[in-house]
Amino acid sequence: MREKAPDYGNWISGKTIVQLILLAVLSVIFCALSFSPFSFFETWNPGLLWTVRILLSGVAVVMLARLIRMVRVRWLFSYTGGGISGRILNYVLSYLAWDGKGSLLDVGCGSGALSIKAAKKYPAAKITGVDFWEPSWAYTREQCEENAVIEGVRERIVFQKEDAAAMSFADGAFDAAVSNFVFHEVKSQPDKRLVVKEALRVVKPGGTFVFQDLFYNRELYGDPADFVEEVKRYGVSEIEIVKSVRAEFLPRLVKAHARMKDMGLIYGKK
Repeated sequence: MREKAPDYGNWISGKTIVQLILLAVLSVIFCALSFSPFSFFETWNPGLLWTVRILLSGVAVVMLARLIRMVRVRWLFSYTGGGISGRILNYVLSYLAWDGKGSLLDVGCGSGALSIKAAKKYPAAKITGVDFWEPSWAYTREQCEENAVIEGVRERIVFQKEDAAAMSFADGAFDAAVSNFVFHEVKSQPDKRLVVKEALRVVKPGGTFVFQDLFYNRELYGDPADFVEEVKRYGVSEIEIVKSVRAEFLPRLVKAHARMKDMGLIYGKK
């Protein structure tokens, strides 16, 4: 009997693909109708009719191309397909200068993928994964726990509901902290720099951290160099910033995705 596989979801949701399919189908239908001798388009002036046909044909081609592209990107991100999501998590953990002894916090654990990868990489560590699990996201605490059971690390991971902008943990509660593509999604705090500050608050002095988010988006974090200097004032002794889109393992199609250009990774020591 085949073992059950973990369900980590996908950055490109199924809902997005369904919406693109509907838009593509509608655009093709309207394009086809414009060429049908039985449609209301036939009553139009020939010049206007051909202009409309060309426009509708263009829209149909664009929508079909966009659908094909997004289906391909979804496959690339899939943990059972192209596996890019898993490689991104490995990339995040590769920057964590930690011996794996003690406790690690995963801020915004979603489906538990990064927490579980950390548990498997650091067998002596105690992992805590926190998330608000908004209804609009297709992730749940139960999903995280089931994935941890399937992966054989459930006894070393605790999943709990927390607001990343105001966590219930004491200052310096963890030896290390990680987060992947989460801070910009925290709705309770419009200033995303303060979400970073909160994540660092719960790291003990001398502890290490790796956070990946849209750190090159100036509307969210300002100038990257100024942002790094500000993070130093949060009690951080060492910090570096890396532009994630430059990672060699990322396919060109993924690098071309709109949000990838702003993704950055900060890592260091408190």
